[in-house]
Order: sequence, then C-alpha cells, then structure tokens
Amino acid sequence: MTKCPLCETEMTKEPREIEKGVWVAVEVCPQCKDEWIDETDHDRLVDLFKRKTFNLGGSIAVRIPKEIADALSIKEGTEVNFSIKNKNIIISKATA
Repeated sequence: MTKCPLCETEMTKEPREIEKGVWVAVEVCPQCKDEWIDETDHDRLVDLFKRKTFNLGGSIAVRIPKEIADALSIKEGTEVNFSIKNKNIIISKATA
C-alpha cells in the first residue's frame, strides 16, 4: 500500500464507477478522504475517451468506444443527435 501524499496515512484500494459502466481502481485515504488513481489507470482512461476521425464515404466518422456504447445502451441503428456548444461537439442518444 502507498501513503497519502497529503497526510501520510496508509491508503486502501477501492473500485469507483467514474462514468456509467466505466470502472477504475482508486486509492482512498481513510483520513482525508482524497482519492487517487495510478498512472496506468489514468492513461487507460485517457485512451478510452480519445479517438481519431476517419473518412467514411463523403463524411467524417468517429467510433464510439464499446465501454461507452454499452453504458448508454447504444447499438447499431441507435439514433443519436449532434449539437455544438462552445466549439465542442456533443453527441447524445435521441429520445423517442
């Protein structure tokens, strides 16, 4: 076990769901309640949410990671909406 960088208390490992269906092991300090993830889990999470675009016919496409699609029950044929906010693309599952 590692010690908390803030209070030097031994930390414990616990699973945390950071997004629906996306879990990570965090180290929790029982004293100050801070939570920390290791570099490997951090890198895995960054990679999970980063994708490159590609050409598909006359469009630019991007793949939705399986973990995110599963968490939101998005399957082939699911309708999604696109919107723009502060120069960011927002993709949301269409409601019936």
